[in-house]
Amino acid sequence: MLISHISDIHLGYAQFNLQEREEDLYEVFEESVDKSIQEHAEAVILAGDIFHNPKPTGSAVIKLARELKKLKEKSIPVYFILGEHDISRTNDVPLPFLFHNLGLAKRLKPDSPAQIKDLLIYGFNKQRRSNIDNGLLVPFKKLEKTIRIDENRKSIESKKIRKMLVLHQGLGDFNKFAGEIFAKDLPLGFDYYAMGHYHDHVQKNFSEIENKLVAYPGSLDLGHNEPISEVEKGFLIVDLSNTPENVTTQWIKIEKRRLQMNRSLDYEELDECLKYLLDLSVKYQKKPILDLKLKGSKIDPNILSAELSKLNDYFLYYTWNMFDKEPASGYSYDFANDFNIDEEMSKLISNTMKSEALTDLSIDLIQMINNGEPRDDADINKNKSKKIVDYLWKYYENNKNKYQERVR
Repeated sequence: MLISHISDIHLGYAQFNLQEREEDLYEVFEESVDKSIQEHAEAVILAGDIFHNPKPTGSAVIKLARELKKLKEKSIPVYFILGEHDISRTNDVPLPFLFHNLGLAKRLKPDSPAQIKDLLIYGFNKQRRSNIDNGLLVPFKKLEKTIRIDENRKSIESKKIRKMLVLHQGLGDFNKFAGEIFAKDLPLGFDYYAMGHYHDHVQKNFSEIENKLVAYPGSLDLGHNEPISEVEKGFLIVDLSNTPENVTTQWIKIEKRRLQMNRSLDYEELDECLKYLLDLSVKYQKKPILDLKLKGSKIDPNILSAELSKLNDYFLYYTWNMFDKEPASGYSYDFANDFNIDEEMSKLISNTMKSEALTDLSIDLIQMINNGEPRDDADINKNKSKKIVDYLWKYYENNKNKYQERVR
């Protein structure tokens, strides 16, 4: 049995606020669906962050509907969970539930699995750090017990049932700063753990869960917290045909993505480098995106601006920065390694607060504001300190039990 595992689509997101980049996401999602059909997938799993905003644009809604309809016409069922970008802080019904009610996709639940032939699929929606214990860890134990009892019954009936768990959480084993749970926290009894949330493709068999496979396919394109880079993107085809110990995956690369490139160049060689970039850009169907790192001395801003303007007709978007071979300050930045703002933010808050509970509260608030989620006070002005304090205090009062439980 082959299952297509797709995550972090973020329909409606427009990198650099460009309409072309929003359209790019629709195209790569369509490609992932078409390739899932070509690979003869018997089901498609959407592991959260289907939309970029809990109140998505009409274009994003229509695109999802068209692709779900295409899969339904091919008799390929679609199952989904919600990521943080799909969930509003208000009590609104999440928009993906609409497609569940229309019969175009099925919402996964932690206590009543969906079934395809001999495969049972369980799923949990995204749980924030403040609700990990009650929202995940306690239900995990209950689910593990239920599965153990069910397995004993199935063994008597001589039935071989496969099980898959779908989650949209960060695993600390892959990233200790962005992680919310660890492999040891996952419930036992599953053959495959289909994850969403991390935008990079990563997977591993963990001894803590009987050497079963945990996999993130990564996002279909660069997201809002990812820098311009030449990283590849794609999704997973999961093969459950073999024994539970030999579940395998095939990572499918997305081919229709718009090229994003990084280049470093010396100011003295600017003319030659720009000519190379212009010649390179015309080889691609879509105008690329470019991040330039310039180094040199005695740079004339007017000449530089005039020279870089040549890129306007060849690149959809470009950005440039200066850097020195030897930084004057005590800090340096290794351009070979991506800067992860989530990790750095978590470390800074933890070092300042000296409290796991307060760190979790701070990160939840930052994520809520960055995601553009609705506020209780729609007129809040972040530049007015009193309103900020009142708003944060109200938020804490409404949620303090969650954070106090983490301190005990």
